[in-house]
Amino acid sequence: MDTQPPDSGGEPTTEEARPPRPAPADPNAGWAPGTHDPIPVIPHGTALFEGIPAPAIVVEALAPVIGNGCLVSRRSGSVGAILVKNAALFEVYAYENGDLHEGGEALQVISGWTDATVSAYQLDPMVVEVAPWLFRGIPCYQDLRLEWTDWKGLLADLCDREGLFVVELDTPIGRGVTVIVNGRQVATYTEKHPEPGEEGLLDPLVATRRGTVWVLREPPSSPAEPESTPEAVQPAEAAVDEAAQQPTPPVAPQPAPAARPTPAIGGIDWSTTPLWRAQPAAVPAGPAPATEPFNPFAVFEPEDAPDGSWASTVLVAGMAPTLKDVAQLHLQRSSPRVESMVDEAAAEGQTLDRLLRDIRAVVIRGVMQSTIDKMADEMAAMAAAPPGR
Repeated sequence: MDTQPPDSGGEPTTEEARPPRPAPADPNAGWAPGTHDPIPVIPHGTALFEGIPAPAIVVEALAPVIGNGCLVSRRSGSVGAILVKNAALFEVYAYENGDLHEGGEALQVISGWTDATVSAYQLDPMVVEVAPWLFRGIPCYQDLRLEWTDWKGLLADLCDREGLFVVELDTPIGRGVTVIVNGRQVATYTEKHPEPGEEGLLDPLVATRRGTVWVLREPPSSPAEPESTPEAVQPAEAAVDEAAQQPTPPVAPQPAPAARPTPAIGGIDWSTTPLWRAQPAAVPAGPAPATEPFNPFAVFEPEDAPDGSWASTVLVAGMAPTLKDVAQLHLQRSSPRVESMVDEAAAEGQTLDRLLRDIRAVVIRGVMQSTIDKMADEMAAMAAAPPGR
């Protein structure tokens, strides 16, 4: 008996005839991170103008119009950022041929770009305050691969720390930045959305699961406490007798403490604000002082002494040690630059107002202009009254 199954004529079954469904194509397949671009993504705000030829722009004349914001100068392979705060030039950075220039040097580099175009944007004062760390932040994490990084966990960790962190994403669909200050994301933006917006702006970039993460930091600063000299242990009675015999040393007058800054953003307690976040003094009313074009130091002219006269007559030599103490208090490890300026001024017989002009014009890497101004104000306060008053 024939038990062979009937011949189906070689026709495939339904399951055999249906080809396997291809997996959805990954639009980012094959993309690999390249060399990290040293030029940071610069935030934009309210655009005053965009793409104007550089020779048609007078930077100093625009500063009062911008108020708080930035000027961005671009040419092939180069970019410059001029930050404006309280209607005056704040800080200047320029990238040219892969090199970073700062301060007056950067301003001179930018002024030579006659083929560049310039755009001007108004920004929130908070964004202007933290923008310098886009350029000179200290590397904290470099070249973290997004595919093996817990993005939410990374942000939570940074928000648990004090200080300022700049987090940059470089992905196949673009770059983005979020700035964290004392646990709060204060500015988030991308190349396609350069205006600071919601924290979710970075979600599409994170969803690619390809790219790199770079984190820069600027830890909070605090005044250095004076070191106490250890004393030899002695009997209590002898110590009392010796203390009674010692004359009471005169107490040197101390400058009045600076007023506590007004909160910049509701919901953040700035009562323990570090020095790098100190609020600048109010800008005096009136027209902006005339300055030479592209003179980086003219905009940092100091104010008069508190009473308008004594700083121009007081010699540095008579108060050099105290001035160097103030420099150490505010600048800590960065104080040797100012201390040497004090010593040179004392040796040359300069007056205090001359020294303060030089100090306010100095550019110290890693130190904000507001910190230098506050230090100079305290030095000027020491000469606010005639000796003995």
